[in-house]
Amino acid sequence: MIRSRGARRVRLLWESVTEPRHLKLTYFVFYGIALLTGFATLLRPPQSIEGALGGPLTAVWAAFVIMGAFGGLLTVFPGWWFAERISIVMIWTGAAIYFVVVLSLHIAQSGSRLTQMGWIALGAGLFFVRWLLIRKYTFEPRR
Repeated sequence: MIRSRGARRVRLLWESVTEPRHLKLTYFVFYGIALLTGFATLLRPPQSIEGALGGPLTAVWAAFVIMGAFGGLLTVFPGWWFAERISIVMIWTGAAIYFVVVLSLHIAQSGSRLTQMGWIALGAGLFFVRWLLIRKYTFEPRR
């Protein structure tokens, strides 16, 4: 009986999310990954990046990602698209800071940083796709 109540609750929770549920859940997971990455950056930043940026700017970089990801987690399910777009811009800002530092290290030091720049662009691109999906309205239209 307990199992069926729990399963029923999960089902009701799942059904309370408006369509497309699978996309919202997917972006929720990616916002969660971004949040964890932001905290990892704040607590244990990459030494080469921290050395180039310095401690305070590295914390600012991490803060943009943390705030954007947390905002995305809060807004993706209820469909508060205006706030989710602000969150996406914050994540992009963090990604842009990281990209510029990696690019400058690529130019200034020996070795290639092209792989890092590619993964940064892919991560930012994921949130660009979300921005494209939600750009038309302030709130998610109810169906």
